[in-house]
Amino acid sequence: MKFLRINFDGDPNVGLYGFATDKYCFVGSDRYTSKIKNVLGVKTYAFPLLNMDLVRIFCTGNSSGMIMPQVIEDYDPVAEKIKKNVQTLVINSRYSSVGNLVLMNDNGILISPLIKKHLREIEKFFGLRCEITTIANMNLIGNLGFATNKGCLLHPKVKEREKKVIERMLGVDADITTVNFGSPYPGAGIIANSNGFVVSENCSGPELGRVTDVLGFL
Repeated sequence: MKFLRINFDGDPNVGLYGFATDKYCFVGSDRYTSKIKNVLGVKTYAFPLLNMDLVRIFCTGNSSGMIMPQVIEDYDPVAEKIKKNVQTLVINSRYSSVGNLVLMNDNGILISPLIKKHLREIEKFFGLRCEITTIANMNLIGNLGFATNKGCLLHPKVKEREKKVIERMLGVDADITTVNFGSPYPGAGIIANSNGFVVSENCSGPELGRVTDVLGFL
């Protein structure tokens, strides 16, 4: 297991700048790709979206492919470059922040109620079961949770019924944590796969231990 503690241009919310799977990693800037690739051990692509480095707000995925909103394909020519490297589902949603609305790994998919009309479309593309959920009764499940193929981290106020659904769908154990010295949004604070993880320099010792434990690196 390898890990990296780094802030992206001073920002501790590293999870908003990219996401990783066991086959590839996608980030918004090439300034940190060599370090990230060394830790995660997978091909790392660097493409800003809509002239922003905060690509995980718009996109997320698993080893089979990724999801992006229609607005990216409509207004950013980089979408075609991405689609040449990673199988991509483009969904025509009024919500462009798709990465904030999906929690997934290679075993299953959870989506926010805000994009429930795309459930069958997502299931068909990935060939996985998909279910609708909230976390802590809130809709931005991509920030309120974080999952790999080894474990899942959740907002400290997650409901037990939500936790059970998440564990059943993703096929991993889930537990609560904070990141960045008290932030309750693990999805905004981590980039990780089964090989290693990236967290902020602001991540405390106990939080680092929690990430290591729940994501199966002990």
